[in-house]
Amino acid sequence: MKNFYVIEGEHTNPNEFETILKNTEKKHGPFEEQEATQIAKGLIQKNIDDFYHRAWVVGSANLAK
Repeated sequence: MKNFYVIEGEHTNPNEFETILKNTEKKHGPFEEQEATQIAKGLIQKNIDDFYHRAWVVGSANLAK
């Protein structure tokens, strides 16, 4: 089932998902979990020089939180 999303953006603390800057947030999906993981890895590699950029795989049940 396609119920995983990739959320990417700039963060004030790149180790915590909750610190994402809302004006930089982009949501991709829905995907299967494995496909979402691959897309997140690609986005991370694409933005490797930006310390504050992260991409996270999030289940659809956790999007509203």
